[in-house]
Amino acid sequence: MKQKSFIKGTAIGFVLSTTILFGMTVFADKYDFIDKKIEVIEKTLDKYYVGELDKTAMEEGIYKGLVSSVGDPYTTYYTKEEFDSIMEKTSGVYAGIGVQMMVDQTDNTILVTDVFEGSPAEKAGMLSKDKIVGAEGQPLTGDDFNEAPKIIKGKPGTKVTVTVFRPSTNETLDLEMKRENVIYPSVSHKMLEGDINYIKISSFEELTYDQFKEALDEGTKANAEGLIIDLRDNTGGLLDVTVQIVDELIPEGVIVSTKDKNGKVKEMTSDDQYVDIPIVVLVNERSASASEVLSGALKDHNRAILVGNRTFGKGIVQTIMPLTDGSAIKVTTSQYFTPSGVCIQGEGIEPDYKVDLAPELMIKAKLEYNEDLQLQKAVEVLREQIQ
Repeated sequence: MKQKSFIKGTAIGFVLSTTILFGMTVFADKYDFIDKKIEVIEKTLDKYYVGELDKTAMEEGIYKGLVSSVGDPYTTYYTKEEFDSIMEKTSGVYAGIGVQMMVDQTDNTILVTDVFEGSPAEKAGMLSKDKIVGAEGQPLTGDDFNEAPKIIKGKPGTKVTVTVFRPSTNETLDLEMKRENVIYPSVSHKMLEGDINYIKISSFEELTYDQFKEALDEGTKANAEGLIIDLRDNTGGLLDVTVQIVDELIPEGVIVSTKDKNGKVKEMTSDDQYVDIPIVVLVNERSASASEVLSGALKDHNRAILVGNRTFGKGIVQTIMPLTDGSAIKVTTSQYFTPSGVCIQGEGIEPDYKVDLAPELMIKAKLEYNEDLQLQKAVEVLREQIQ
C-alpha cells in the first residue's frame, strides 16, 4: 500500500486556511504489518477472484474505507478527480457550457434550471426548462446526473454536442457548442415591487462575496427599502466568505464561534459598518451549514426575520486537507456556535414564520411568484417592517 502524506494546503470546505503536516516514520512498524496484510489479500484476490480486478479502485477503496471507518458521514476521502472537481466548484470558475441542472423528480430527467448569460449554452440556443437527454451521443436520464457533467465539461475551446428535449415545443435538438471558462453565478438578484431587493445565494464559494456585494450595491442604487436573502436549498460552502457577507449586515459583534476537540474557541467578529435596512431571510430544511451561520447570526443580532421551514441542523465544521498525490481528506474538526452560544447540530434553526410548500411544489426547479407562498410571506413581513 502506498503511504500518503500531507502537503501545505488551504481548507476549502467550511473553515479558514489550515496547514497540516504529519510525520509518518513513527508508524513504520504498524504500516509494515498493514502493507503485508494488504499484500496477502491482494494476492488472494489475484489468484482466486473470477472477475477482472481494478487495482486503482482497490487502492482508493482502502483509503475510503479507512477514513469512513470513523463513522462520521462528513469525514471522507476524495480521489484526485473528486478533489479537483471540488476545487473547481469552489473557485467559481470552470470549463464547460454554463448551465445549472437538477434532477426533475417528476419524470427522472436532467432539467436545465438556469442558462448563464453569455455562456456557450446560451449562444447555442439552450433555454431554461430544457431537458438534457444526451451528450456526445450518449443517452442521459436523471440516474446519470453525477456522470453528465463529466461528459459535458472539458478543456476550453473543445466542442461538445448536447441533446435537449424542449417541452414548450415538443422537439428534440442537438446543440453543438464550444466549451469556455465559465464563471459560476452563486448569487442572483432582482427588485420586487419596486423597492425590495431580493438576493438568492445558492452556495458560498470564493466569488460569492463579490457577487453578493454587487447585488447589495445595485439594490442600494435602486433605492431598496428592504432586503430578502433567499437561502433555501443552500447547503453551505466557505466559512470565511459567509463571515464577509454577515459583516455587511450586522453591527459590531460576534458572527460565529468555533470550538475544536481540545476546547480551543475561536470567534469571528464584525465591525460597526453595515447596511441598516430591514431584512427577511428565507430558509428551508435544506438550508445547512454556512446558510445556518448567516441566518443564525442575523437572527441572534435581531437583524432579520426568518421565514420558511426549520433549517437542516449542521453545526459542525469540516476542513479539507490535500495530500501529496492530489487526493484529499475532509475531516470534521470543530463545532460552531451562533452569537447566542447555541450549537444547532441536529436541531436546526426555527423560523419566525413557518410556511410550508405543497409537496408537488417542493420538487419543482423554479417556482412562479404566485406559487411561492414562502416568498409571498417574506414580502408581506418585510413590507410591515418597511412601513
